[in-house]
Amino acid sequence: MDALDKLIQLANLNGALDLRCLLSGPLELDHDPAPAGESLYHVVLDGACTVLRQGHAPLELKAGDIFLLPRGDSHVVSIKPRKADAAATPVEKHYNGAVTVKSNCGGQPPGVDMLCGRFLYAPRALLIDVLPDVVHVSFSRASAPYLEPLVQTMRREADEAQLGAPSIVTALSTALFTMVLRAWLAEQPSLAGVLALLANRRLGASIIAMLERPAEPWTLEMLAREAAMSRATFMRAFSAHSDSSPLALLSHVRMQLASTMLTHTKKSIADVAADVGYQSEAAFSKRFKELYGVAPGKFRAVNGLG
Repeated sequence: MDALDKLIQLANLNGALDLRCLLSGPLELDHDPAPAGESLYHVVLDGACTVLRQGHAPLELKAGDIFLLPRGDSHVVSIKPRKADAAATPVEKHYNGAVTVKSNCGGQPPGVDMLCGRFLYAPRALLIDVLPDVVHVSFSRASAPYLEPLVQTMRREADEAQLGAPSIVTALSTALFTMVLRAWLAEQPSLAGVLALLANRRLGASIIAMLERPAEPWTLEMLAREAAMSRATFMRAFSAHSDSSPLALLSHVRMQLASTMLTHTKKSIADVAADVGYQSEAAFSKRFKELYGVAPGKFRAVNGLG
C-alpha cells in the first residue's frame, strides 16, 4: 500500500452525487460554506460557467472541467445568458430515481450541464489539511485519460436511473476523489509539505513506515534509516520539502490513526493510545485535545458509530 492510498483510507472518504444541474443564464447560484468534514465538487459536462470566490480571480469552467473545494469554501456559480437562449424559466427540482435534477431550461438546451456533489471525510483528515483551497483538473487533458470514462458512467447512471443507480453513482463519486487527486498531482510542477514528501520515493518511505507502524518509538535516526539516509541528510531533505518537522508530522499521523480507531472500533482509550505509540493515556489525551479540541472520549461519543 502506498502512503497516498493509506491517507485516503484514513480520511474515511465517501462521495455523494447530489445534483444534476441543467441551467441557463443569467443565473447566479450561491453556495454557503459546507459543514465541517465536507468537500464540494462540480463536474462540467457541457456548456460553461464561472466560479466566483471572494478575494480570488473568477475561474472559467468549460466542458471537461472538474472543480473541487477540499474544505467546502463558499462560492458562487455564475451562468451567463447565450444569445440563442430562450428566457429562462423558474428553477425546478425533481428526483429522477438516481439524483435530484435541477433545471430552468423548459426543455431547451442548457447553458451548462453539471454534476454537483460532496465528499465526506473524517475530522482533521491529514490529507485534506495538506490540499490547496481549490483543486481544478480537466478530463480532456492527457494527464487524466481515466477520468472521462468514469464521468461518462456517472452521467449515464444519473440520466437513466436504472435499478441500483443511486448506489452506483455514490460508489463512482467516491472513486472520483482519488482519480481527481491523481490527475492534479500529475500536473503539479512542484509540491510542498506532505504531498512533496509523498512524491519523493525515499522520504515517502519514512511516511509509509509511520503509517504502518505508528506504535514504534520513532526517533529521527530510525526515520532516516527508513529513508536510507543519514540523520543529517534526512533532516536537510525533509526541511527542503516541508515546513513541518518529521516528529510533528508523526504526531499528526498518530492522532489521525487514533481518531479512526476511536470512531470505528470498541478499543479502550488506553489501548488506542498504546496502538499509536503513547505509553501514557494522559499524554495521549492531552495531545488529542490539542489537535481536535475535545478529549478522546467526547470525540468518540460525538463521531463514533454507537
